[in-house]
Amino acid sequence: MPQPEFIQERLESLNAVDNQLLSTLLHASQAVGTIEELKRGNENMKSQFENHIRSFYGSLEEATVALRREIRHLDENVGTRLLPINVNKKAVGQDNEKMREQFEHLEHEAS
Repeated sequence: MPQPEFIQERLESLNAVDNQLLSTLLHASQAVGTIEELKRGNENMKSQFENHIRSFYGSLEEATVALRREIRHLDENVGTRLLPINVNKKAVGQDNEKMREQFEHLEHEAS
């Protein structure tokens, strides 16, 4: 069953945010790799390190802005397009019975 258009747009947007976060992690990994090279005395890696750090902060900022945008969409649409999910409890009282059973078991083990 196809998703409503609004939901599909949100899913696609969140997928793009996920890709941006993966890119951020890649840039962080590359920055750490160049730090290791710098510690070994390879001064030629300094410019690469700066580029990786710039890329890291750039992709982090893009992901942050996109997530804020998604949060704003959710805030604006709660109660209009997004309805709260009501879950009817089917086994009323079963949780209490199970909890009492567990307490009795614990009391028996403790004594």
